Amino acid sequence: MHITILGILLVPLSLFWATKPMRLLQLAFVAAVFEAAAALVIGGSFGLPPAMVPGLLFIASIVLQYALGMRYPAEGPVLRTMVPLLALLGYALISEMVLPNLFAGKIMVWPQKPDVIQPSLVPLAFNSGNITQPLYLSMNVTVAISAALFMTRRSIPYRAVMSAYLLGGYCAVGVAFWQFAARVAGVPFPNDVLYSNPGWAIVEQSLGSVPRIQGPFSEPAGLAFYLSGLCFCCLWLSAHGHRMMRLNLLLPLAILAMLLSTSTTGILVLAVGLPATLLLAMFRANRKTSGRLIKNTAVLMVAGLIALGPIFVLKPTLVDAVTEVVNETMTKGDSDSYMERTGIDAAAFASLGSTYGLGVGWGGFRTSSFLPGLLANAGLFGVAMVLWMFVRVASLGARAKAAAKEHPARCVVDGFSAALCGQLGAAMLSAPMIASLGFFLQLGCVVGAAARMSLDGRISHPRLPFVPAPRLPLMNGRSS
Repeated sequence: MHITILGILLVPLSLFWATKPMRLLQLAFVAAVFEAAAALVIGGSFGLPPAMVPGLLFIASIVLQYALGMRYPAEGPVLRTMVPLLALLGYALISEMVLPNLFAGKIMVWPQKPDVIQPSLVPLAFNSGNITQPLYLSMNVTVAISAALFMTRRSIPYRAVMSAYLLGGYCAVGVAFWQFAARVAGVPFPNDVLYSNPGWAIVEQSLGSVPRIQGPFSEPAGLAFYLSGLCFCCLWLSAHGHRMMRLNLLLPLAILAMLLSTSTTGILVLAVGLPATLLLAMFRANRKTSGRLIKNTAVLMVAGLIALGPIFVLKPTLVDAVTEVVNETMTKGDSDSYMERTGIDAAAFASLGSTYGLGVGWGGFRTSSFLPGLLANAGLFGVAMVLWMFVRVASLGARAKAAAKEHPARCVVDGFSAALCGQLGAAMLSAPMIASLGFFLQLGCVVGAAARMSLDGRISHPRLPFVPAPRLPLMNGRSS
């Protein structure tokens, strides 16, 4: 086991803040951006993701507080909301032990680590993916519940939590631009630091003559997944009047970084999701808010034209590069890689019938998009739990906003709810499974902040005690 350069920075800082769970939570949001790196390399083949260093200490802090007798307010609503997620974890742990042996050799699956020379479908068998993937899910569920419980405390600096996430967004965007400069102009770039996880095979990708940018992630689709949440978060926060960390600057930077990734997923999310989010915000807002949204959108478009127009005039070859990217994106459905991913997803759907709706066991099938992966690994039960979780979180959020509209936790509920929706949309297109620690941190913060809002709303506006109506005197044996 050895520590990496990023670990040299993270481990001492996490230990220094070991007794300050708020600082650990903020650090985890920033560290979650560096998904392709490792803080520690164990056994030469397993890299501990950077976010897990403060994440594990954050969990330990919450568990220690419980052991010492501390209890959190609103923990009842939090745990009830998290029941579907706990049920999914329970099914994953049982299925990975039972189903690979039950259906061994009867179903063809795409393994987590296919053969490098000749990747192909293989007969189902218990493999390393049935160990590592449930461990990741256990870690993510635990950190989500810990974050949710912690966010129900009094005097949480909610804006500081959201600012940490936005700071991570600036880091992701900055690394993406830095890598673009390295690929185009030869600027030195710390590949060994940012891509130090031995579990990822990092390669430089290009779309014709245009370099594909992945930033601090393992591939352009990973960058697109993160930026999808960031763009939705910035837009929704701005639409609801939240002012922090220069949202109007971060949003166009995130959009530009998304375009640099040339990810079809990212481009589709931007083309469909952002206008839909903007229209939804305008439809639900008052005239003042709608006017502000129209003004901000116009300013963003004009600024983009002013910034990019001279560049294209001074360097006309960029027009050919943009045209090449557009053509490659439009013809993506005819490519060999797209046909291969479609075939893998079709095999995942077919495995559902062969397993009677049970799935092949958590970690047994790696797909190219979220829904086929969830069906193949967790069966119909897994899909039902995810849908139930979505309903529970949406219901809790609606009750929270109705109970305390002006609560300081509103920025967390608004921002992270939008980020989760953006990332889910991206995952439906090109994520085999959602294993990002940052995603589950956001989920926990939404649940905990919404539960705190509901609790404070009931305290501020308690129901009046029931007082029975006075009985009127009887007339002729009847009450009048």
